Amino acid sequence: MLKIKVTIKDIAKEAGVSTTTVSRVLNDKPDVSEATKKKIQKVIDKLGYNPNGIARGLVLQKTHTIGLIIPDISNPFFPEVAKGVEDRARELNYSVIFCNTDNDKEREKEAIALMKSKHVDGIILSLSISNKEELYKLEEKNFDVVQIDRKIPDSNYRAVVIDNTLGAYNATSHLVELGHTKIAHVTGDLEIQTSQDRLEGFKKAIDNFDLDYKEEWIIEGDFSKESGYQAMKKLLRLEDRPKAVFIANDLMAIGAYEAIFEMGLEIAEDISVVGYDDIEIASIIKPGLTTMTQPKYKLGQTAADILIAKIDSKEDVDDEDIILNPKLIIRDSTRGNEDG
Repeated sequence: MLKIKVTIKDIAKEAGVSTTTVSRVLNDKPDVSEATKKKIQKVIDKLGYNPNGIARGLVLQKTHTIGLIIPDISNPFFPEVAKGVEDRARELNYSVIFCNTDNDKEREKEAIALMKSKHVDGIILSLSISNKEELYKLEEKNFDVVQIDRKIPDSNYRAVVIDNTLGAYNATSHLVELGHTKIAHVTGDLEIQTSQDRLEGFKKAIDNFDLDYKEEWIIEGDFSKESGYQAMKKLLRLEDRPKAVFIANDLMAIGAYEAIFEMGLEIAEDISVVGYDDIEIASIIKPGLTTMTQPKYKLGQTAADILIAKIDSKEDVDDEDIILNPKLIIRDSTRGNEDG
């Protein structure tokens, strides 16, 4: 049986009021008596009227929808962040539109354009530094944005991030405290602030402990498993081979494991490995991966809290970034080394 769509005109006719009055009730406007509101609501319930949420949102200039743009859904770090965003948004009566950019600069631009076309009320995003102009354009339009995990320098938008410099410093210090002096570092994509911060933390630890390192012991990856594999192969082929390595995320560390096993070497015995993120597989693989755990779910929750508060109030209660601290989780991939 064909269901006839109920309109505002139908509601007005049944209730004996104008379409303007019905519209004012639907949009929770003042100057409508409680008796009239109840009468109109009774008719709405009787006829089964279901207003178009998007159309209504455009009238109200609010859709109760936020966008989430993340760089790599295949990286187990980000699904937990996304879950934190979505769970908190749902609690606050917002829905989430999600975009994955695969760390592609053009796809970042496309994702922002898509979010604007969907009339989201605000965006939580992680961008590469090369797309900072896109962020500045959003600022000029007074678009509500919160940066997550990665902060664009000089942006006025608040960010919820991990103290990556501290995390990298502590990860490297752990290796030094085990007696290692020949320590390498596999970075993430150095177009990303997160990677730059972790490299900075690594270098600070090396300098503070008065150790020397070679430039060939620092290899740039891109946070993918394959780049970790390739970087580790390069390190293991060096004549003066490092005895320990801090790798900028766990996914690359897993790739590094493969390279070490292929060379017939043992992790911890021949080369100690520290990762970053504490994704689920880090505790499952053998040997278990020493890594820096991050409050991933809280990262997403906090970003959603800040963005939705900004949308609802249209003013910043606080303009300070939220910086969360990572924690070292020691497993079996690191071991003391008396020879350096």
